[in-house]
Amino acid sequence: MFNKTKIRIMAKSKNGGTRAYIRGRIGSDVYSIGKNGKGEKQQVVRSLAETVANPRTASQMAGRMYMSTVMQAVSAMSQIIDHSFDGIAKGQPSISEFIRTNYALIKADALAHPAEGNSFGLAKYQEKGSRAGAYIVSKGSVVNPTAFNMNINSGLATITLTTATLTIGGLKAALGFGADDYLTIVGFTAGGAFRFVRLHINPDLADSTAISADNVASVFSQEGNFAVTVSLDTAVIEVDFGSLSGQAGLITTKKIDGVFQHSTCQITVTPGVNYAADVALPTYPTGNEQFLNGGDI
Repeated sequence: MFNKTKIRIMAKSKNGGTRAYIRGRIGSDVYSIGKNGKGEKQQVVRSLAETVANPRTASQMAGRMYMSTVMQAVSAMSQIIDHSFDGIAKGQPSISEFIRTNYALIKADALAHPAEGNSFGLAKYQEKGSRAGAYIVSKGSVVNPTAFNMNINSGLATITLTTATLTIGGLKAALGFGADDYLTIVGFTAGGAFRFVRLHINPDLADSTAISADNVASVFSQEGNFAVTVSLDTAVIEVDFGSLSGQAGLITTKKIDGVFQHSTCQITVTPGVNYAADVALPTYPTGNEQFLNGGDI
């Protein structure tokens, strides 16, 4: 197949002669008509660059797919990831750390599974939304309390006390919590909405307060865009986060030497669910191939 080139020739009479001017492109040369210092028409020729500053190579297209994927996750989870990386300042520095960390995960996973089977779903034409995969949303040295037994599949967390320790003070001891410490449950609903809830032990309740079926719902103060249901089964406090079943994680935040520090949390988002986003992911042409975010790489 040959490229079609349109050429326009203009003639000018001068001293009884004829001068032809060309407009158009021949090969890599572009012809136009300009003017010289005297204001007279002259032929102008320029050559197209043989190399460009931003070539669309396969490697670059893949990199843009990785970045599009991670930026959709940034959009969805910004309320958490802007402050949950230890040693990193709040705001954009923490978001940049999230991007750096998860870009590396997505790239490594896609390169290891170039056609299918990678956990981030970069296989075939997935159009928009946070992709399936295991996103690191917080990173730190704090250890999650073993007393908070979180069953991801059932959507139920339990805190097992005894009849002797079924008090606010006993709850703090079981979790190893001080006055400023809290838990955050984060995750996605089956419909793709990002949810989080922070659970503080209610500061209005004295340590000596006995926990019962009548007051267990007020044991934790909650804040976020999601609410859990708290109930009591004998000496077991149950926290129901059922709508996030299978796609949730836990962040423990503790105030240590005046600084809030976090546990590491990785949310495993199940495959096959499209998490709604505002914009479709971009398609980039390179040679005869079309690279769609999630396309064959």
